[in-house]
Amino acid sequence: MANSILTNNSAMVALTNLRTVNRNLAQVQDQISSGKKIGNAKDNAAVWAVSTVIKSDVEGFKKITDSLNLGGATVAVARGAAEQVVDLLNQVKGLVVQAQESNVDKTKIQADITRLTEQVDSIVNAAQFNGLSLVKGTGSVDFLASLDRDSAGVVTASSISVDRENLETASG
Repeated sequence: MANSILTNNSAMVALTNLRTVNRNLAQVQDQISSGKKIGNAKDNAAVWAVSTVIKSDVEGFKKITDSLNLGGATVAVARGAAEQVVDLLNQVKGLVVQAQESNVDKTKIQADITRLTEQVDSIVNAAQFNGLSLVKGTGSVDFLASLDRDSAGVVTASSISVDRENLETASG
């Protein structure tokens, strides 16, 4: 009895199983290569749309992190400069108190005060991060802090505003 593959029921079942396994294998390989269960819109349009929005949000959050790190570094530079200026101003205060004595050389004290105010100006002029100074000039600087999505899907940006404080010395 000669059986051909076309009339052999066992062979037909095995061939069907092989095709199913190959199709599933191809699908799993697509998932592995993309790292996603849903690789494109034809797999599951709703899940793919949500996945795309989430992927976009993750990229946005990375940029927000960069912005906050930039803001933090800028504020840290301004804080360091402000602390140095406070130290110098405390020295000026000490010299002014010392100048109240009658038996001191006020010319030397004034020269020391002038030197300290020049140091203040030097610190203020140098205290900038990435070209931005928070201790020179007026106004405020905004740093991107978050992206907020409402129920309609509208995205709005929120920022942190940092006011500048002008620490430059006045001439004279």
